[in-house]
Amino acid sequence: MSDIIKYIRANKKMVIGLLVLVLTTFGWVKFIEISPQSGPSIYAISTADSVISILDKMSEDEYLKIAIDKLSIFQSNQELEFKKLRRYIDNRVKSNDDSYGMSLLLITHGFECDERGESDSVQYYLDEAESLLPVGSDKSYYYHLKSVHLMGKREFRAAKELINKGLAEATKFNDLHVRTTLLNNLSTIYFYQSLFGAASKCFLEVYDNYPKDEPMPAILINNIISLKIAEKNYKAADEFWKKNEAIIEAAKDPYSRGVLAMNKLQINILLGRWDQSAALLSSMPDSTILPEFRIEFLGCRLKQQMQVDASKVTAMVKSHVPWISDNYFKAILGINESMEYSVMENPDLFDLDSLSIWHDRLRLQFKENPRANGNHYRLLAKMLKLKDDPDKAYIALNQSMEFENEFLNFHDSITKADFTAKKELEVLKNSQLEYQLELSNRKKISNYTYGLFASLGLILILTALFFWMKQRIKQRELAMANYQLSLQREEKSHIQKEKEMNERIIHMSELVLSKSMEISKKLKTIKTENPQELDLIRRDLEAMSRVENTTRPQLADSKIKEQGDIFDHYPALKTLSLTEKRIFILSVDGYKSKDIAAIVGVTPQYIHNVRSKIRRILGIDNSTHWESFKEKS
Repeated sequence: MSDIIKYIRANKKMVIGLLVLVLTTFGWVKFIEISPQSGPSIYAISTADSVISILDKMSEDEYLKIAIDKLSIFQSNQELEFKKLRRYIDNRVKSNDDSYGMSLLLITHGFECDERGESDSVQYYLDEAESLLPVGSDKSYYYHLKSVHLMGKREFRAAKELINKGLAEATKFNDLHVRTTLLNNLSTIYFYQSLFGAASKCFLEVYDNYPKDEPMPAILINNIISLKIAEKNYKAADEFWKKNEAIIEAAKDPYSRGVLAMNKLQINILLGRWDQSAALLSSMPDSTILPEFRIEFLGCRLKQQMQVDASKVTAMVKSHVPWISDNYFKAILGINESMEYSVMENPDLFDLDSLSIWHDRLRLQFKENPRANGNHYRLLAKMLKLKDDPDKAYIALNQSMEFENEFLNFHDSITKADFTAKKELEVLKNSQLEYQLELSNRKKISNYTYGLFASLGLILILTALFFWMKQRIKQRELAMANYQLSLQREEKSHIQKEKEMNERIIHMSELVLSKSMEISKKLKTIKTENPQELDLIRRDLEAMSRVENTTRPQLADSKIKEQGDIFDHYPALKTLSLTEKRIFILSVDGYKSKDIAAIVGVTPQYIHNVRSKIRRILGIDNSTHWESFKEKS
């Protein structure tokens, strides 16, 4: 373990890199399901140049759908910015040779043609876009255009089926903006079908889930208010108005502002706020009212006038006959009571033939609405009765009653259809939520699978690295052991050589000693008749004696080194001096006192004293032989 710690300290950079890799991998596994959206604030930008500067920084997978979404926002009220952004998208798609991008551009061409009412061109662009869409790509824009095209042809059932397909695609590819637009289209279909409850529920779904990064369109708020008014939920309409007043007041395009004015006026009148409605009416001269809102505006003025002075209602209706003739269908539905009241006051207010012409001109609309037909024939019956033509008046009244009965049945069917549509919408919403949950679970499973494999790969790498480090440590330990072994061998070789040298020295010392003794003995027997020869021998003997004197201590020291472990057995002897240790080791080796005295260079009495001291230290008497210590060691 200590070796690993040492290795880590020696390789800090590598260890830090591995830790960063581990933390990065686990961080990716933890947060990989989060998919941040690029450039969320782009929808609030009002200039094409600013949008383009952001799009330039996005990858090919990111920029296109955001650019198309922003293009549709510019298309409604910023023509110059629309064209500039359109040129940028065209150039980028062509430079990338992007088939999906080309198909989206064809779809935007189709939307432009649809707004101009060029039905054949819309179908052409639809076919071209479908042929370019890559397999498996997001088709929500395609289904969006196709549903709008069918809505214009009033093929609502087929349009709803395409909207459902588009919603599935938008959910699959997590495209909140297209999903919002498709739900808005579905709301419009419900509104056209007079399914006000379903339309209101659908618009509220759009409102509640509108993208947070895109400014809420005032027309959406006004549509919800209009539906609440149509449902006669006036108080809720007023509360919703107040809740979103800032968005409504910020509307700039004429149509949105027209809807705004009508809703505000109608809410005040329906809630009996006559002073506020009078102030609004006085600020809105007839010349400022768009043709689309003239009948609604006239209806508000007539209700206000009926409250203030009913005698002027007829004159007001008469002065606005051109408005009524331009949109007789909406007039007979919206201001029929005022028209009938005015006819009772002035039977010549309308011409019977003119009413018939206006009716025939809008035959298709009247055919689909029995309530409008019933109101028309009831107005004719009152006029005929006032003109003293009771027979025709009776026939007209019977026709009116038939249409009223038809309307009652139609109204019941509408109520049921509205209830069914709300249920279908709830089912659609639940299915979308389930689909979103399923996609989310799939994504999580996929992410966790990738994360698991990445973690396993990292674990394998770390395991291999661990064993590699362990092997390296073992190799270093083995190299260190081999190095120590070589040192030991070298030391042993030196010891062996030293031992051999000591042995030679001891052998030489013993030889010199023996020769010296032998010569000394001979000198005693030599006669002194030849003094010169004797003097020569004496000088040689002195020279040998000097050699012998220098080698004597080495003899004792070499024996201490050879048999030094004897002092480990008898630690008390470690306190002896070097001379005392020499005397002890030579005694153990069997040397006599006289020989030891000659080797160490002391007197025999000193040797006797040292031996007595050693016996006292070891606690032994004279019966213990010195050679026995050698056997014990």
